[in-house]
Amino acid sequence: MLFSLITVLILPVAINVAAGAVPDNVKPYLWLAWPAAAASAVAAAVLEARSRQAAATQSGGGAEADDEARLRRAAEELAQTVHRQWAAEAEIRMLHRPQPLHLRWSTTGRPVSAGPSAVLGDGVVGGRPLRLRLHGGNDDIVPLFTQLPRRRLVLLGDPGAGKTVLAILLTLGLLEERREHGGPVPVLLSLSSWDPHIEHLHRWVVRRLVEDYPALANADVFSPEAAARLVNCGHIVPVLDGLDEMPAGLHPVAIDAIDRIAPGSPLVLTCRSAEYVAAVATGGTVLSTAAVVELQPVGVQAVITFLSAGGMAGGNRWAAVLTHLREVSDGPLAEALSSPLLTALLRAVYTDPAADPAELLDPARFPDRCAIESHLLEAFVPAVYAHRLPPPMVEGLGATPLRYSPEPARRWLAFLAGHLQQHQTRDLAWWQLHRVFSPSGRRAIGLLLGLMSGLVAGLGVGVGVGLEVGVAAGVAGGFGAGLVAVPPPHPLYANLRLRGGLRSFGRKLVPGLAVGLMMGAGALCAFAVADGLGAGLGGGLDTAGKVVCVAGLSTGLAFAAMMWLNTPADALCSPSSRSVLRADRSVSAIRIVVETLGSGLLAGLTTGRYGFGIAVGFTWALVAGVGGGLALGLAGRYAGRFQTGLAASPWGWFLVSRFWLALRGQLPWRLMRFLDDAHRRGVLRQAGAVYQFRHARLQDHLAAPAPAPSARQVLQPVRGRRT
Repeated sequence: MLFSLITVLILPVAINVAAGAVPDNVKPYLWLAWPAAAASAVAAAVLEARSRQAAATQSGGGAEADDEARLRRAAEELAQTVHRQWAAEAEIRMLHRPQPLHLRWSTTGRPVSAGPSAVLGDGVVGGRPLRLRLHGGNDDIVPLFTQLPRRRLVLLGDPGAGKTVLAILLTLGLLEERREHGGPVPVLLSLSSWDPHIEHLHRWVVRRLVEDYPALANADVFSPEAAARLVNCGHIVPVLDGLDEMPAGLHPVAIDAIDRIAPGSPLVLTCRSAEYVAAVATGGTVLSTAAVVELQPVGVQAVITFLSAGGMAGGNRWAAVLTHLREVSDGPLAEALSSPLLTALLRAVYTDPAADPAELLDPARFPDRCAIESHLLEAFVPAVYAHRLPPPMVEGLGATPLRYSPEPARRWLAFLAGHLQQHQTRDLAWWQLHRVFSPSGRRAIGLLLGLMSGLVAGLGVGVGVGLEVGVAAGVAGGFGAGLVAVPPPHPLYANLRLRGGLRSFGRKLVPGLAVGLMMGAGALCAFAVADGLGAGLGGGLDTAGKVVCVAGLSTGLAFAAMMWLNTPADALCSPSSRSVLRADRSVSAIRIVVETLGSGLLAGLTTGRYGFGIAVGFTWALVAGVGGGLALGLAGRYAGRFQTGLAASPWGWFLVSRFWLALRGQLPWRLMRFLDDAHRRGVLRQAGAVYQFRHARLQDHLAAPAPAPSARQVLQPVRGRRT
């Protein structure tokens, strides 16, 4: 229908307008447009008939069956993508090699459970009632979850006890179980970005799914509202990691909000033990149908087995430490290593043959557990950056590794940790790097991006009205738009698939033209002001109306094209910060060519000597540019919820922010390479499209003021070079 409207209405109107706008030597050939319009009308009629015939053949349940098939396809592709994502993360964290650290868990004795009758119901296993006392290790967590009648599990533990590791193992295990027996898809999500006051849990899960797996929003490939239907119809098992990473005041509200969702909805929740007990005591609400298990401290024998794996403890360096652990199982070192996090840090810190782990037995330097923990947290970053490259890359995770010196690496990581602490978050998202700056600094970035975009648009306008006037109008418009620019909330994606593109473009055309006409109205207001100042445009309101139409239509078409290209991708892929950055950078390149340069070129050609032949003055160009830019910026913010040019690009904001911070020495020049390198070294972990520090305790330690250097250093920093 829309194609027919364009063919029989807009095309003839455009031809009539062009008859008075094109040069005289072109007018004799305009009649060729009418046969083209007739052929297009016939094609439109044929396409419309086929569309209605296809719709008729799908009646009687055919459409519903196709919709269900596409929804099942979405679930299947999501399961495969989630498995690839967390299998790669488990490989980087070396959760399965050389020897996994054995984690133990059992039913908690804390007053945070509703009791066995509420949790177990009439569930049976092997013909016998499910026992109240639950316990096991790494390999038992999946059978526990699948045997629970309501499949609701709360996993508690002390800081560094291995809750996230167990959540990853549970997710991968449930995906393997699903391959054989079917069922819902487990999706591991960090709870740090959820605010239960303003967002229902299911709605938040849907939003996170679309952010991490944007292809789910493509209704042409998957079912309409695929993410929402997957969640609401029970095709997703949310594995919610880190309730304690939310602000403390939200903990009781979050537990109550989770308890209010349908009792049959399966989920997994992890939290620190103390924070969960405090939240239950404050709010008076427990997860009434959830089993609550708690991770236990790691035993001395498990620590010895872990440290001995791969021949690491075969030399004399570790003999004294292992003997001490066997003989003094309740000493400060054994207490510190009862945490899986500290055990993993110990192994990383003393991997270097030049480092002597026996120094931890010195009671003068390490009199208690806290001293050992502080030492390992401080020595971890220098250790992983000294003398060695990061582990081999998992497929698709980056380019050639770099070698960094420990001192600047720690300084950069400390800066990032402090930035996250300031904003009370654990998520390191590259598109939010601009939050480092003050509001005035962010306004300056928006203004700079607006001016850059305006310059590009002005070059296009200058082709038709003259370079000097065109650049003046473009820069003035960019200045006006930059004054009201705000950082975009999330990166965008470009989908260059052409199948079904005409219909999609038609849906985007109306809001695009609306924004374009708002810009034209702003330019008209500016014309009126300029005319009152004696700097008006020759030809009066008639000429101004032509300019407004040209500017509005050209900008509207460019906006529609960009909204069309921003349609989500048609294939699910594992989210990563680098892939999201590449996608947004592609969108930005297309935007600057199609939307900015293209609209400026169209406006300039139609307005200037190749079109209406309107002579635009320098002063009028400045005033109209500012007015049109302000109108365009306000329309994008408050009407269409989108902006134009580089100001609409998260990559643009990131580029300026990174450049300024690198210039000041606070971050490296190649920030994404550095973050990817830190991820493979085990300093950072990846949660969807964002990075997080390996553990909250490491982030907290790095964000604190750096300790004064001691007389004795575990590792001497080595100046590194790029390889």
